[in-house]
Amino acid sequence: MSTDKKRVLFYLLDGARPDMLTELIAQGKLPHLQQLVEEGTFQIATTCFPSTTGPAYLPFLTGQFPGTMNIPGIRWFDKQEFKRTRWNKMAMRSYCGLEAGWFNTDMPADKATLFDLLGESYNLYNMITRNIPDTHDLGKKGKNWLYTRAHFLKRHHPVDIQGHERIMGLLKSGKDFDFLFAVFPSVDWDSHYHHIRDHRTIAAYQIADNSIGEVRDYLEKKGWWKNMLFMLTSDHGLTPSHTHFDLGDWMTKQGMKSVGYPIIWRQNPKSAVMISGNSFGSVHLLNHDGDHVLQEKELVDHFSKERMDELLKKKAVDFITYRGNREGEYYVQNHQGKALISQHQETYAYRPIDADPLFLQNITVKGHRGALESTFNSLYPDALVQISQLFKSRRAGDIVVSARNGYDLRDFWEYPEHKGSHGSLTKEHIHVPLIYNQKGWAEHAARTADIFPTILKWMDKPVPVNEGNALN
Repeated sequence: MSTDKKRVLFYLLDGARPDMLTELIAQGKLPHLQQLVEEGTFQIATTCFPSTTGPAYLPFLTGQFPGTMNIPGIRWFDKQEFKRTRWNKMAMRSYCGLEAGWFNTDMPADKATLFDLLGESYNLYNMITRNIPDTHDLGKKGKNWLYTRAHFLKRHHPVDIQGHERIMGLLKSGKDFDFLFAVFPSVDWDSHYHHIRDHRTIAAYQIADNSIGEVRDYLEKKGWWKNMLFMLTSDHGLTPSHTHFDLGDWMTKQGMKSVGYPIIWRQNPKSAVMISGNSFGSVHLLNHDGDHVLQEKELVDHFSKERMDELLKKKAVDFITYRGNREGEYYVQNHQGKALISQHQETYAYRPIDADPLFLQNITVKGHRGALESTFNSLYPDALVQISQLFKSRRAGDIVVSARNGYDLRDFWEYPEHKGSHGSLTKEHIHVPLIYNQKGWAEHAARTADIFPTILKWMDKPVPVNEGNALN
């Protein structure tokens, strides 16, 4: 096997925050990542909205945002399909359980993944497995039992440890690969159930670091590392949560009887509420004629200004966003008032009307790259593009709710209790680490969607049309 061949090794450290990696590296607790950072690049990138597992894998595996892929949440609802017939598997989805197996067929067939484009590809623990042979899906055997035990016993580290063993098993088997995509989920799980700085969470970071060290050592001895592109990122950040506000229950108490997971069958529902990451909620109104998504005027008519005002008064609600009355226009509103986001051709703009809920003042920029750079260091990075892309999908709902840090939007049915959340548009959820073993690549503000064209370009492969920009 050639030592000159290019290969890609990709680690997804689910739920990793860039500030946590920076702290742990500075403390000497992640020596193998420290070596990579010294030799290569460590920068902050933005993920997508919703910033949640599953949908947030789409940018780096397909180069497309969740709205473009019509998968706008780890749970979603399709009003059109629901109103056509309740006995319809395309009416709603939750990838948190058995329906996760439908993720592959829910993706548009014409959108290729890196697994499709990079030759001999292997996968570990990632739910996107379309066209991957079972023999190349390293984590498939025993995954359901392993994940179930980890969830209910809160013993997450065995999942990552076994994942590393399966990577080493592949490398020692004598088989070659072009692309290996490995998910390490325990940082996310321990952050959810304990705290982002809990000793168990720190240990999860260290398990991934130890894996990188052992894998790199083996690849160096094999002569493969010198032409290996190594990349590490996350799909979202995460913040501690102290208060639960159940958005679905609130809708029902407001006279808008709601369906949502796990209670998806109710007689004559007036709404559906789908929660992702616990800090993102999509609200679908069903109390109107037709099966279309609502723009501002109809939304106010069928939801009522009074209910909207009551929702915005809730401490858990950071802001809501919804479609304007014209194509490419979206309102963002908090308890103080609202602003307008517009996208017309290549121009993005943000204009406060009677308040500035995103604290951006006035912005008008050309292109999605300009929109990112103008908001990258704000409280809501990439907000203009991310809200615009989300509403490409009718499944995004009539109202999208983004929770305030410290709060979440789901209560009774979340077992074990979540003490951390993600999914929102806040900086702590949108900023993710991006580490790669190369220097001198583009230093412009990066998105996780940029990883897709970067890897293809590195591998000298054709790059399909996508929503990213190569870093190399």
